[in-house]
Amino acid sequence: MKDVIIVGGGPAGLHAAYQLASAGLDVSLFDSQKQIGERAVCSGVISIEAFSRFGLPTAPVLNSIRAVQAVSPAGHKIEHSGTVPLAHVVNKAEFNRELATRAAAAGAELCLGRFVEAVEQKKHGVTLQYHDKENREPQIAKARAVIIASGVNRSLTAKLGLVRPRDFLRAIQADIPLGRDGAARPTKIYVGQSVAPGAFGWKIPLGHGRVRVGLMTSGEPRPYFKKLLGRMAPRLRPDQYRISQKAIAQWPQGRCVTDRVMVIGEAAGHVKTTTGGGIYYGLISAEMAADVMARACRANNFSEQTLSAFENYARSTFNRELETGYFFRKMVAKLPDSLLNKTFAKAGAIDLFGRLRGNLIFDWHYKAILIAIRQLFNS
Repeated sequence: MKDVIIVGGGPAGLHAAYQLASAGLDVSLFDSQKQIGERAVCSGVISIEAFSRFGLPTAPVLNSIRAVQAVSPAGHKIEHSGTVPLAHVVNKAEFNRELATRAAAAGAELCLGRFVEAVEQKKHGVTLQYHDKENREPQIAKARAVIIASGVNRSLTAKLGLVRPRDFLRAIQADIPLGRDGAARPTKIYVGQSVAPGAFGWKIPLGHGRVRVGLMTSGEPRPYFKKLLGRMAPRLRPDQYRISQKAIAQWPQGRCVTDRVMVIGEAAGHVKTTTGGGIYYGLISAEMAADVMARACRANNFSEQTLSAFENYARSTFNRELETGYFFRKMVAKLPDSLLNKTFAKAGAIDLFGRLRGNLIFDWHYKAILIAIRQLFNS
């Protein structure tokens, strides 16, 4: 019997595996992918804070972001920049594989091509029912506890009556050739009902004449994505890019622990409700979960009460950010393009980013949101 089985081979699951194996526990990670990184759909933007805090691998870095430019429907622009990079852009598939290598080197067993169908809690452990992709016969694995890090796939958490997102955004993106956009150009964020209703679009320079173009919406994203591509690269041919899509969980509701079970990362809704970014919050979630789970293993106590220390840590770390970001994004989504254009003009006139200096932190938006609202509507 394993100490812990982790379900899900994204950054949160892989980092939890690394942390637990490093603590000397017998850990297996199950993922339905036959190769880590197969379904890595993500903008790939990770803050410098995250790289520093977790010692993240730099080999997958494609480019660094030194400036972010927000663009209104009418083309008004406001820009935030720094003297040092704000974030790196990574090849997400390679990034995940680097995390997998690190986890395996620490002693974690990576079991790929295994699809977990059910988790059953028992008095002395948990039983996972799974099948291999090449062998559909049901099989059984046992552990003292399980960590679910399966992203937006709710098949396991729903059966256990655990955390669910309040709603979802739908994201779509592609890497395209756009030779005139050099690596040093700012990352651009496009907002407006006519651009990406419910969220925003983006253009992220990758270097070597390529950019990552995408958007999130509250509804069907393809018509808006087609329009955005046409705006940026009207001569682009369909054979020059490959579209990726995914759902993004927004604001968790319900418990993320029960007896012998934890839910972490995007599966627990630990995703920024402003930008949809989940890597950094997922890594923090994994670190907190691994700490609590390691202590539970040493004490041989996997009760919901014991594991709820993780839930308490997660709520104190994320809840204010997630709630504020969710309602702010919903508020902005209701603004007509005409009012957004006026808001951008005012933001430029009062030097909004200058007034936010010291409070505009790449991964933590609560303070900046409150200050921005006061500055825009009270000045």
